[in-house]
Amino acid sequence: MKIFYSVVLITYLGWCTWYGGSGEPVSPNEAVAYKAELQANAKNRDRDFSGPIKYMDRLIKDDDGNEFIMVNLIRYREKAQYPATSLWANETDPMLADNRYGAGVVPLLLKRGSLPIFISTVAGEFINETSLEEWDTVAMVRYRSVRDMVEMMIEMSTTDLADHKWAAIEQTHVFPVKPEINLASLRLIVGICLLFFAVAVSYLVKLLRSKN
Repeated sequence: MKIFYSVVLITYLGWCTWYGGSGEPVSPNEAVAYKAELQANAKNRDRDFSGPIKYMDRLIKDDDGNEFIMVNLIRYREKAQYPATSLWANETDPMLADNRYGAGVVPLLLKRGSLPIFISTVAGEFINETSLEEWDTVAMVRYRSVRDMVEMMIEMSTTDLADHKWAAIEQTHVFPVKPEINLASLRLIVGICLLFFAVAVSYLVKLLRSKN
C-alpha cells in the first residue's frame, strides 16, 4: 500500500506540475518573435491580423507569468456571417458556427493546461450603468499563462478556426481577471478525488484481506 500511496502522490504532483500556473512572463524577445510569427501567418494566408496583434500586445504588456481567467461576454448574431470564400458561406445558424469553434478550440486549450471553467446563458437584467448592449452568454476560461494563450492564438492563425467564432459573434467583451477567492479550484478537486480513490482502494484491500 505504501507503493500505491506513493504512486497516487506522484501522479498528483506530476499533474500539478503540468497544470502549472506560475512561471516567467513573456520576455521582450519572445514577444517580438511571437508577433513576427503571427504576421508571417497573416501574410501566408492573405489575412488582416492587425486586431489579434493588438490584443496580443495588450495581454503581454500586463503579463506576470501566472495563471489567469479570461472572462468572455458574448452577444450572438441573428444570422451567421462567414467570409464569402468560406466553405460555410451559406451557413446561417450562429449557434452551429459557435459549436464548430468550440469543438476546435477546446483541444487547443486542454493540451496547454487550460480549460473552460464556467459557461452560462444570461438569464435577465439587473443593473446596467454602461452603454454596452445586452449579452447572451458569459464564459470564463482558465489559462495556464499568457504564453500559452499567445501560442494558441498563433496556432489558430494557421487555420480557419477563428472564422467560426466571428461568424457567430456580433459583439464581445473579453478581459483577464486574477482570482482572489476561488472555491472551485481544480487542484483541490483533483486532490480530493485522488484522496477518495486512495481511501476506497485501501478499504477494499483491507476488506479482501479480512475475508482471506
